[in-house]
Amino acid sequence: MDEASRAVLVPANRFEVLECVAAIDGVAARELDGDPPRPGGLDVLAQHLLGMACGAPFEPDAMFAEIRSAAPYADLSRADFDATLDFVATGGYALAAYEQYRKLFRDSQGRMHVRSARIAAQHRMNIGTIVEAPLLKVHLVGKTRRAFGTALGEVEEYFVNQLRPGDGFIFAGRKLRFLGVRETVVQAAEGAVDDPLVPAYAGGRLPLTTNLASRVRALLQSPETWQRFPDQVAEWLRLQRRRSRLPGRDDLLVETFPRGGRWYLVAYCFEGRNAHQTLGMLLTKRMARAGFAPLGFVATDYVIGIWSANQPLDIAALFGQDMLGDDLEEWMADSSMLKRSFRNVAVIAGLIQRSHPGVEKTRRQVTVNSDLIYDVLRRHQPDHILLRATRADAAHGLIDLGRVAAMLARVHGRIVHMALSRVSPLAVPILLEIGREQVGSEADEDALLAEAEALVAEVTNEAPPAPPPRRRRARSVQHDLFDA
Repeated sequence: MDEASRAVLVPANRFEVLECVAAIDGVAARELDGDPPRPGGLDVLAQHLLGMACGAPFEPDAMFAEIRSAAPYADLSRADFDATLDFVATGGYALAAYEQYRKLFRDSQGRMHVRSARIAAQHRMNIGTIVEAPLLKVHLVGKTRRAFGTALGEVEEYFVNQLRPGDGFIFAGRKLRFLGVRETVVQAAEGAVDDPLVPAYAGGRLPLTTNLASRVRALLQSPETWQRFPDQVAEWLRLQRRRSRLPGRDDLLVETFPRGGRWYLVAYCFEGRNAHQTLGMLLTKRMARAGFAPLGFVATDYVIGIWSANQPLDIAALFGQDMLGDDLEEWMADSSMLKRSFRNVAVIAGLIQRSHPGVEKTRRQVTVNSDLIYDVLRRHQPDHILLRATRADAAHGLIDLGRVAAMLARVHGRIVHMALSRVSPLAVPILLEIGREQVGSEADEDALLAEAEALVAEVTNEAPPAPPPRRRRARSVQHDLFDA
C-alpha cells in the first residue's frame, strides 16, 4: 500500500504511442490530469433538499448558506436555489396542480417540512445519483403487423442518442435506417445509406484529457523528442511532415483530399471522442447546408474524418464559433439526447420514483413517465429547473460542449488547410475506421488487408493512387495500417 505504483502501457496504434509518452511525461512532471471540477448539479441539489427536510425542518436562508459552503455549490445563485426549492415543494408552475409532486410545505415561521411520512419513505427508497445506462431494444418495422415490429436485439442508449431520423447503422448483420425511439424501443427499417455507423458503447467514452492532448500536440512539434518513439512511429511522423505538415500546438490542421470518387476532410483536433462526435454532427450539418453533400463521419480521440460527394471549401468558415448557436440547438432538438438525459435528471431529482413500498417500476414505465413530463415542461415551462439541469448535464457529459467551445476559440484565425492530392500518412488510421464491420470469413479479412495495402502504397509511393478495391471493412481487425 505504501509503495509506488508500476504501470505497463500497451498502445494499440501509433496515435496511442504518442498518448502513452505524453502520459509518462505528465507523471514525471507530477501534473494532475483530468478535467477541472464541474459545478454541482441542480438535480442533486433537489434530492439533498428533500433529504434534509425528511431529517428535520430547515430554514431556507440557513440551508442556502450551508450549501454554498460546499465547493461545487460555491457559486450557486439564490435564484437557482429558490427555484430548486420551489420545485421540490410544489413541482414548479407546470406541475403544481398535481398532488404527487408537492413534497414540502412552509410553516408559519418559514421553515420547510416534508408533507407526509409516505413521501419520506419513498425518498429513502430512491436515494442515490447513479442511474443505470439502459439497453434499448432494436425492432425492425414494416415486416410485421406488430406495433413495435420484429425484435433484432439490444443496443446501448449512448449510441442511440447520437442518431437522427434517417441515419444509417449496422445491427444484427443488417444495414438499417434509424426511424426514432418509441418508449424503450429503437425503431428501424431496412435500407441504410452507404457507410452506416457501427454501434459504439459507453465503455469507450472516456475521452483523451485536455492535459494529454496538449502534450501530444507538443510532441508532434518537437522532432528532437522523436528518438523516444519506435522506429516505425518516428518514420510515420517524418513522412507526414514531408507530404503535408504536422498539427501545431495552438492551430488546427485540416486536410482535404479525393479518394475513390469521394472527398475526405480530416481534422486533427485532439479533443477526445465525445467532443469530436459533437463536432462531427455540427460540421456535417454545415457542409450539407453549403452543398458539399456529406455522406458520413467517424471520430476517434484524436481525429475527425468526414467524407462527402463534393469538395469542401472555405474550411475556416466551417469551423466558425457560431456553429454552437442555431446548429447546436437544431441538432439537439432533432436527437433523443435531451429526452434521455432528462430521464436521469428526473430520477435523481426525485420527480420520478423508481421504487415504491412493495413495488418497483420497470425501465419502460420510468421512460414513458419521463417522456410525458418532458413534453409537458417543454411546452408549458421551458425554463423549468430540471430542463436547465438536463441541458447542463448533456453539455458536460454527452457532448463535451466546454471542450468544443474552447477548441473553436483557440483555433479561431489559426486553421491551416492542406489541400492534398491523396491521403496523408496521419490520415490513414481514420480511413480504416470508416464503415468497419465484423469479419465473417477469411475472404473478408483478405479484403481488409488489401485495403490497408492500397493505403500504404498511396502514402509511400510517388505514383498516383489506384482506385481502392471494393470490400467489406472489418471491425474486429484492430491492427494499425503500417503493421498490416
